[in-house]
Amino acid sequence: MRNLVSFSLVFILIFSAGGYIMGMTVPDAIQKMIDGGEFKAAQAALEKEAQKEGLTEKQKKSLLFEVERLNRIPYDFRLTEEDVLQRLQESIPDATMDDVTSWTKTGALESRLIEGKRLYFTRAVSNLFLLNKDASSRRKVKPKEDAIPISEEGEIKDLRIHAKNAIEARKKSKTPTVTPQRFKIEYTLSVKPGEVPEGKTIRCWLPYPKEVPTQTDIVLLDSFPGNPIIASNEKDQRTIYMERPAEKDKPTTFSIAFQYTAWAFVEPIDPAQIKPYDTKKEVYKDFTMERPPHIVFTPEIKKLAKEICGDEQNPYLKAKKIFAWVDANIPWSGAIEYSTVPNLSMRALTRRTGDCGMQGLLFITLCRYSGIPARWQSGWSLKPGGVNLHDWTQFYVEPYGWLYADPSNGLMKSDKEEIRWYNFGNFDRYRLIVNSNYGMELEPKKTHFRSETVDFQRGEVEWEGSNLYFDKWTYRMKVTPLGAK
Repeated sequence: MRNLVSFSLVFILIFSAGGYIMGMTVPDAIQKMIDGGEFKAAQAALEKEAQKEGLTEKQKKSLLFEVERLNRIPYDFRLTEEDVLQRLQESIPDATMDDVTSWTKTGALESRLIEGKRLYFTRAVSNLFLLNKDASSRRKVKPKEDAIPISEEGEIKDLRIHAKNAIEARKKSKTPTVTPQRFKIEYTLSVKPGEVPEGKTIRCWLPYPKEVPTQTDIVLLDSFPGNPIIASNEKDQRTIYMERPAEKDKPTTFSIAFQYTAWAFVEPIDPAQIKPYDTKKEVYKDFTMERPPHIVFTPEIKKLAKEICGDEQNPYLKAKKIFAWVDANIPWSGAIEYSTVPNLSMRALTRRTGDCGMQGLLFITLCRYSGIPARWQSGWSLKPGGVNLHDWTQFYVEPYGWLYADPSNGLMKSDKEEIRWYNFGNFDRYRLIVNSNYGMELEPKKTHFRSETVDFQRGEVEWEGSNLYFDKWTYRMKVTPLGAK
């Protein structure tokens, strides 16, 4: 288990930090309403603010998105105190309401005040056991750590074995991409009956793999409906687009099937060979800059980056120190929807926890401020039994180029340094890469606000009347490993 952490009450109001929305600041009076849980009053004030003369279209859109954001937050915060106590007692039979109150005050149980009611994050209890030492020690039934498989086939359950195999393969390879694995993906998205009027066109964007050195030979096998539009590989968030009319009293389904080859990436690094950056190059300028609202060089970021890196001047070793700090200090926990978080990297830093995307954006932000080019990459993790949405990062050093860093997978338990540090610099083959950046425009352009404003993994759906948020549809992905290439 990662380092257990505790929280202070000040972290509960992370939503109010900065009050930054898509390029402008929330007026203080409205932010006070939001902090106090007066969402309806805040929405009315925001809509009135958006009607003021002199605002640009971007500013109006920013204010209206804040209205939408306040609609979305309650989807993540649905549990009452009684619900939380019931869930706690499933693992801690002697838990009481006093425990709920105590853990709420410290922020260990994530909650929000919404319209006068204290409501809890739907994953607050599971996160509590991940992050709070007291709660974890009181569990009647504790999760067991997976045993380490001893067979070579066990690599699908334990990445340490895969890392060992990839490292050995690299010793015989002239290129860093090794141990190819062919995958077949079947992805289905279904809009629930009655969400769109019969006959109205539903527009759907599904995730589609990018052709990159670690992901090749992509073949579309099938789609429904037919004749989809596949976005250019140059798009940072690659999509496959389809549309069809809504059916009466039936789900409206979109599906695709494709194959591709995934490669592990192993690049042995000699820190002594690292060269200074040419700061005039586009790769340096583009990937060391701020990108509000999630990559911002706040005073806290600046102070921490200096503390982590100290007097170190070697970019590779600086990135290694940052990776180790995130691994040791920002344990994984389930996260609220990204579109409801004003600054993902600062949420991870202030709460001292976060999911893979928050951990990754904190790593990127610390690297960029420290003069190390860093960028986002994401899609899915395809480990059997653990197929899930996943985000990770890349950082750039001369003369090696772009290397991988997965702060969420972090350091692995091993007495061999090359395996322990495998997730810093290297990459496993159990991935589906869809995005090389975040929050980018889709192809074709979406009319309404996106459900996921940062990542693109599940899909996006809309019709002429509105965006269709995640509660309006379901998705399913079937992964079939086809063997080594």
